[in-house]
Amino acid sequence: MNLPEKQCQICAKPSNGMHFGAMTCRACAAFFRRAVVLKLEYTCKEKKMCNLEVVGRSICRYCRFEKCKEIGMDPEKVVLDYDPTTSQKVPVMAKKSENLGISENPTVSNPKEKITIKIDFSETVGKIEEIFETKRDSETEDEEEGPKIYLNDLQNLTKGLKEFRENIQPKIDIQKLGKADMKKVFYWLNVRIRKYAKWFSHATYLMEKLPMDQKFQLYRTSWNVIRVFERLSMTWMHYGQEMFDGNFILVSDDTVMVIDESLIHLEEISELTDRYFQRLFHPFLNKYMEEVARPMSELDLTEEEVVFCMVHILGFDVTDLAPETLEILHKFKEIIADQMHNYYMNSTNHKVYSHRILKLMKLVKTITTIAREKAKIKDVIWIFDIYKAEISDPYFFQMF
Repeated sequence: MNLPEKQCQICAKPSNGMHFGAMTCRACAAFFRRAVVLKLEYTCKEKKMCNLEVVGRSICRYCRFEKCKEIGMDPEKVVLDYDPTTSQKVPVMAKKSENLGISENPTVSNPKEKITIKIDFSETVGKIEEIFETKRDSETEDEEEGPKIYLNDLQNLTKGLKEFRENIQPKIDIQKLGKADMKKVFYWLNVRIRKYAKWFSHATYLMEKLPMDQKFQLYRTSWNVIRVFERLSMTWMHYGQEMFDGNFILVSDDTVMVIDESLIHLEEISELTDRYFQRLFHPFLNKYMEEVARPMSELDLTEEEVVFCMVHILGFDVTDLAPETLEILHKFKEIIADQMHNYYMNSTNHKVYSHRILKLMKLVKTITTIAREKAKIKDVIWIFDIYKAEISDPYFFQMF
């Protein structure tokens, strides 16, 4: 079948140009790029003849990827087309220096290189699905033990955020992170992934409307940016100006990471040095501090406003999200906007609040823009197998 020139050759939706050697839409191009970069493998539940021109439900990923290859999309061009617009430069990937104990003699093997570390999030994935299957109580009792009060989604998510934050330690008991090894990082990630999943599960509208696979995909593609935003706001709430004076971010209830000082011991799974990764990623952390945290501090956000921003971060990465999911998410954001109106009118002094909403949306746009820039660097890491480890889900292996 000869498709019109401006039609995606995969899904028949409107195309926006050539991607990796074929005329496709952005969504199909992003799907192909992600599949190649992360070396994803798919299976077909039917007979490998699925209709890709469907509306309102998820497209078979196996058949979609096969169609990409059939029409001539070239995996090699994923690397060639890697970064056509960003000004962010990828540093030269230098080997570790001799003073770190790595021999330059090609006949001498490094024992550490023989060890393959497995970083498996399978158990956490199962826990997330359990969390999403658990019906959250959208009612609360008042202090007088009177009748239960119904909580809308904004209130329920705010309640979830308060519960999330209730174990924060006093400043005197919070330690500075020096160097975190992979064991500690893996533990932290599992704890935080589950905690943010529990917060996300308070979005009763999404929990009721979305199938499990789409709840999970929406969460896994957004959780890390939501985490960064929430941690910035929590650090400001807990420390105020001290966070900028010390240039640090809360990474857990009892630990802060000092930007440009704290290290993640990625040398355990890479031939590159910890300082190399610091130079690679910390410029983005500094951007988060200057371009997100400082404007955030000027607004001095309420927890409801933090929730509003976290909700609007959801879906910034549309990878493998069905059109129907995006419609439901759009409707959910409209519902939250209406509930924010009631919140401003009934619970704050901001009766004319449009200027605050605009500033909140600017924060969302800024943090998601930075996240997209950072994702391009991460894609290069996966393309060139910089991490010498078996990682079950790259979306969850994100330290910052």
